[in-house]
Amino acid sequence: MPEYPEVETLRRNLSRTLPGRVIAAVDLRLPKLLQPAPGLDPADLVGRTVQGLRRRGKVLIIDLSDGLSLVLHLKLTGQIVLVDASGQVVAGGHPVPAFGSPLPHKATHLILTFTDGSRLFLTDLRQFARVFLVRTVAVPALPVLQGLGPDPFDPDLTPEAFARRLRQRARAPLKTVLLDQRVLAGLGNIYSDEALFLAGLHPLRPAGQLSEAEAERLLQAIREVLTYAVTYGVAQVINGRAVRGRPFPRVHGRAGEPCPRCGTPIVKITVGGRGTYLCPRCQPLAVPAPAGVGHADPSS
Repeated sequence: MPEYPEVETLRRNLSRTLPGRVIAAVDLRLPKLLQPAPGLDPADLVGRTVQGLRRRGKVLIIDLSDGLSLVLHLKLTGQIVLVDASGQVVAGGHPVPAFGSPLPHKATHLILTFTDGSRLFLTDLRQFARVFLVRTVAVPALPVLQGLGPDPFDPDLTPEAFARRLRQRARAPLKTVLLDQRVLAGLGNIYSDEALFLAGLHPLRPAGQLSEAEAERLLQAIREVLTYAVTYGVAQVINGRAVRGRPFPRVHGRAGEPCPRCGTPIVKITVGGRGTYLCPRCQPLAVPAPAGVGHADPSS
């Protein structure tokens, strides 16, 4: 968190209201959060007009007037909330603190105030998020954007191209490969579990063992899961548990609950150090996993 759906939803929602607003003041409360390029300073933001928003993988890019850009990587717990002068709220990113909580929060580290009275708050409980202030032309060269794989919806990412990418890490478990941003940009822990469930593939299957048909099915599942999240609402997972009463996510954060497809209890295992959820019946492990790669999590 936040992953592709959270950042893309935030981009779309902010794009409806943020462009055209002019920055009047910058309140930086955690200096390490904002990293200006040489020759730039937070004060350079004052007077700049928001021109548009872009996304690359899990990174949000806010383009400003006169050739400057803010590049925001929310990491694990970053959250952005825009509150206009009338109190209307646009929020996205990590759901803690709850959207609608009083702001600024004790973990609010950056506040941009606009000339129309609206304010944009960046809150991060764990202080991992980073904001880069750079010349727009230099955005592609930022280390945070280097080496990223294609977007899941890149038209050049054909099933054949995706299968080739999987074969490049042939012995690695599927879940580990899907989390590798060099393979595919934007996918994270929650939505990789959801895509593997939809595709009926076990997270520990070696990536190189997938047939062309399985690779195509997985790519389609990734796109379906991301489209669903952006269209109908992102996954609500609080403290590692999916919010009850909601149909999505289907398996992530639901250890012990019945599989929505067959009723078998969802189990939690560990893959590459990440909590991973699956249905053992719908996602059988066709090939034994290498020793020590994954194990049942006793907390499940």
